[in-house]
Amino acid sequence: MCALSVSGVGLSGWAALRARLAGMGPARKKFDASVWPRPEKEQLERYAEAFYGLSGLFQAMPCQKERLGDVDLERLFREVKEQVCAECSRSGLCWENQYFDSCQVFYDVLEGVRSDGEPGGEVRQRLEARCVYPELLTDVMRDSYGQARTELMWNNRMLEQRTAAGEQIFQTAELLRRVADGFAGAPERENRIRKKLRRELRYLDVELQNVRVFVCDDARTEIYLLLRADRHVCVSAKSIADALSDCCGEKMRPAWNCRAAVDEKPANFHFVQDTKYQIFCGISRITKAGEMVSGDNYAFLQKDTGKIVMSLADGMGSGVAACRESEKVIELLEQFLDAGFPQETAVRMINSCMLLQNQQQMFSTIDLCMVDLYSADCDIIKSGAASTFLCQGNEIEVISSGAFPAGVMQQSDYESMHRKLTAGSSIVMMTDGVLEALPEEGRERRMAELIGRSATRNAKEYARRLMEKVYLMQKLQARDDMTILVGTIWEK
Repeated sequence: MCALSVSGVGLSGWAALRARLAGMGPARKKFDASVWPRPEKEQLERYAEAFYGLSGLFQAMPCQKERLGDVDLERLFREVKEQVCAECSRSGLCWENQYFDSCQVFYDVLEGVRSDGEPGGEVRQRLEARCVYPELLTDVMRDSYGQARTELMWNNRMLEQRTAAGEQIFQTAELLRRVADGFAGAPERENRIRKKLRRELRYLDVELQNVRVFVCDDARTEIYLLLRADRHVCVSAKSIADALSDCCGEKMRPAWNCRAAVDEKPANFHFVQDTKYQIFCGISRITKAGEMVSGDNYAFLQKDTGKIVMSLADGMGSGVAACRESEKVIELLEQFLDAGFPQETAVRMINSCMLLQNQQQMFSTIDLCMVDLYSADCDIIKSGAASTFLCQGNEIEVISSGAFPAGVMQQSDYESMHRKLTAGSSIVMMTDGVLEALPEEGRERRMAELIGRSATRNAKEYARRLMEKVYLMQKLQARDDMTILVGTIWEK
């Protein structure tokens, strides 16, 4: 214990001391973390800036070239001279006395090799009149040009991969920035929820230790709670969501990755704003006759952002090899989309991955449909995929694409469409084996008629009925792998 000596302190000294103690009053208040600068936000912003800078370095790299440049041609001419003209007795005459004429002949021979594989008649006559070894020079020129074109192709492919890597780094920086913005939180709202929710949870024998509120770019709310239940008490996350909804004034639900119940160990619980719509999905598949494995793969992915993704991939051909390629595409799609990358970026990344490791020239189509269950907005991306049929009321819209499959082109080739759905709308996705089962003339119109006759409120039954009709048209002998996905949206 310590004693405070007050000897020698006059009235004015006591007044000053009281004033200082009074001035220290606000500092004695309980620390409020919600209004304090958050180091995690600043750290994430620094990470984002670093990734932005790194992506800028990738973007500043040389661009792809469609044809050989002046430096490449100069190197090619030098190689031909070393192999053909070095030991020639007339080398001095050609490259010292008639340098520009010799360069022009070389260039004309190269143009003939590039366009037709051989120099034309007039160019050949000029070459024979000037060169002692015209056939050797033509052969060496052809080989050197082929090698230069191969190097150009591989350089372009490397630049494509660097561009894709730069895009990935840029999108990672965008994700970090959005997460950092979320860390800014909503201090006033957090305090209000903390006060109300703490009282509500006392009746459930649950202790609220912390509240974090995130407001996403589209103004949707995400809330993280640090909770601990009293000993021998277990409370479901659904009960916590009901109490949280009363405090927030909007319907909240546990996120898909949220723990199921609160127990005596402190843990974080993630709650998101409930969606206005729900979607039911159905699948029907038939493997090609004579094959044990289907080359088609699919996935349904529901995200905490209130979006559901229906994806379908069709590997080239059939059997195990086609299944391996399409499975790889679906897995990559799930990983990229689950990490928060936009769907267009995910498709570009997949295309670059397949280009990099596509040694056996195996390709896969990409058919992706993302539905926002808050607004019923639908985004469709197709890369070499078969037509999608959008059914709203009595109208059926055919959504087609002429893009190439992933892994074919160096620049990712895809088409993106946006549609607004309503309650009761259905999305019918299929692989090309389903469409090709119908007569070629008026194929999409015939499929629309079959879809109209197969329509039902049950998505699983919808897909089964449609596949049954197509399979019967092939006399129960599937000529290719066939997969049908059906998604039907309803208001809650």
